[in-house]
Formats: sequence, C-alpha cells, structure tokens
Amino acid sequence: MKTGYNKGIKLKKILITGASGLLGKSLVEVCLENNLFVIAQYHKSKPESQKNCQWLQADFFDLKSIKTFLKKNQPDLAGCHYLINTYGPITLKSVPELKSEDYYHDFFHNVLTVIEITQFFIHHTLLQSVVNIGFENLGKIMAYKEALPYAIAKNALLLITKSFARYYKNIRFNLVSPVTLYGAIEKLKNGNQVFPRLVAENIYDIISGKKSGLNVTIE
Repeated sequence: MKTGYNKGIKLKKILITGASGLLGKSLVEVCLENNLFVIAQYHKSKPESQKNCQWLQADFFDLKSIKTFLKKNQPDLAGCHYLINTYGPITLKSVPELKSEDYYHDFFHNVLTVIEITQFFIHHTLLQSVVNIGFENLGKIMAYKEALPYAIAKNALLLITKSFARYYKNIRFNLVSPVTLYGAIEKLKNGNQVFPRLVAENIYDIISGKKSGLNVTIE
C-alpha cells in the first residue's frame, strides 16, 4: 500500500509538479483540504508525509528523465483527473549577460516539460482539467531588463495552453498568472506581491471547474 493513501475512500487524484516549492506547498494543502488525493512531485528534499498525499521524487533535467518518471509511475498516475504544472525555474540575468544556454534552460523547463507531461496525461490518464502557471506580465509586448528567457518561455506556454484548449475540447485548459509571491527568493521588480495561499485557492477553483479563464491574473 502506498504511503499516505486512504484506502477507505476513493478520492479524485491530482498531480502537482514542483509541489515542494512556495506555490506548490500551498496547492498541496488546499487540494488536500478539498478532498483530493495528491500526487506531489519534488526535486531534492522530500516534504513531510501527509494523509492522502504521495510524494514522488523527480529531476526533470532532460526529456529522458521526464519519460522515465512518467513510465515508472504510470500505475499511480493513470487514475489522475487533474494536473497542475507549477514546475518551472527562472533565469534572472541582464540581457547582455544571457547566453543561448539560458534561453534553452528556461524554455525546456517551463515549456517542454509541460508539453511532455500533459501529452502523457491526455493519453494515459482520466484527465479532466489542467492548470499551467504564467507570470504577471504574460501577453504583454515589452522589453525586459531581466527574466527575458523566462518571459519568452511563459508566453510560449500561453500559446500552447490556448492551442490545447481548442483541440482537446473535452479537457479544461487554463493558465494562471500570479504576481510575485510573498516569500519568493527571485522577484520581478514591480512591487506587487500576493500570498501563495490566495493563488492556490484560486487555482483550485479553476482546476475543479468553479472558475474558468485561459489566462487568469491573480494580484
């Protein structure tokens, strides 16, 4: 029997990537409070075990590692109805400092990882709803002093989310763009911040179908 699984009650399942991060931890908490069984991906340090929460370690450093994670855990993931992609590091460098590797890094981790996991879920799970994570300036045509690779990647993710929503009409696809979270180590310099718990509650309402929006801003 899997650690944390409540055998007596059949709960709907959700996978949250990046679940050990600032937003991820709040999402785990909110989803558990709303009677979901949470499969939570973490990278390095495994958080404390909780009832109805199964922590799975993964380092998504290349496509092979993502495919290995999905194949290895397919029996557990097969029963998932929901997917929240919060995993996605950010590179903060000035434009002159950036190298091609920086653009590739942010695009791979914020876009290709989401595509690989989402396509697996479409074909191998009970997927009903997906939420991807954007950022506060999503969709704006502007110059960036920092975070240019991240902005490029997240705007690509918006196009992907909209395209998937149009093609897979039986699945809800949404993208949530919060301003900087309180407690975040890396911050965009506009001064606006929001509590992770508030963002997580809004995401739960979207993933469960209480709210909708292809690009929802939370501030």
